[in-house]
Amino acid sequence: MNEQDYKEYQDLINEGHSQRSAAKILGIDRCKIQRFIKKQIRDEEIKETVLGVQNQNDYTDWQSKPKPELCNKPRICFYDIETSLAKSYHFQQWKVNLSQKQKIQESHLLSHAWAWGDGEVTGSILTREEMLAHDPERLVLECWSLLDNCDILVAHNGKRFDVKKVNGYFLQYGMPPPSPYRVIDTLLIAKQKFALPFNSLAYLAEFLDVEQKIDTGGVDLWIQCDQGSQEALDKMNEYCMGDIVTLRGVYNRLIGWSNDGVNLALYSDHGASCPHCSSDDVSVIQGKYAHTVARKYQVYRCEDCGAVLRSNRMEGKGNSLVRMVN
Repeated sequence: MNEQDYKEYQDLINEGHSQRSAAKILGIDRCKIQRFIKKQIRDEEIKETVLGVQNQNDYTDWQSKPKPELCNKPRICFYDIETSLAKSYHFQQWKVNLSQKQKIQESHLLSHAWAWGDGEVTGSILTREEMLAHDPERLVLECWSLLDNCDILVAHNGKRFDVKKVNGYFLQYGMPPPSPYRVIDTLLIAKQKFALPFNSLAYLAEFLDVEQKIDTGGVDLWIQCDQGSQEALDKMNEYCMGDIVTLRGVYNRLIGWSNDGVNLALYSDHGASCPHCSSDDVSVIQGKYAHTVARKYQVYRCEDCGAVLRSNRMEGKGNSLVRMVN
């Protein structure tokens, strides 16, 4: 596999061929193409461009977009995925356990959306041709690059669903694990800190009065996407991008209560910074101390996220702050 082969491969993709079809036409094993693309991704110049995907229907466009600006703050990626429907042979509709022999089509990555910090929300979805061919490889490569370049991933039900799902896709396509990143799961924060009647992202948006999720209209949208409807695919992409707006709004309201065990102060050069949001705008709460069995510690409040913090040494003599556990 060389640069000329890759150019011809890209030309076939742009003509509407699926990745599987393009590889067959060129007579090149798909594994070789995957390895070549992964090598390109690992190259720093390509990494810097992969992260700003704008046009979800152009396989080459995600190689010409800028990387999030590097600074002394963590690279926080708000992220969400949508998966396709699975198909199977079955007799009944309720309490059915399916065997591997009953499988027709496994669920796969359908779309994903993300935003870097307070930046623009971006979405990417399978083309009609990729959907009909059940070929999510392009999205999987995009996803791997996003995770490989983020410091912190914020997702709702991310630890149980999104991260495990995409890890399975990476394994399927022979990709190595992304470089280390931490996960802040807004679902876990909601469950651990509050006794709300519901913990869904939609309910939290309503409860906290932030911009709410777009209504999909139910499973019909997924069925239409599976059938290759361009209108449905466009709506799905809009829905997934809307989830990021809602997720970011919910996160900003929850972060003062918990950061799901992630210490953002480690990414700051300001010394005593808030572990919840990395801000150095913290002030002493006069007359209040946090007490253990044998010691007491000065207490602070972050003026940005509202988190209550304490010194790491007795009576305010410390040089850093730690979160309070209530």
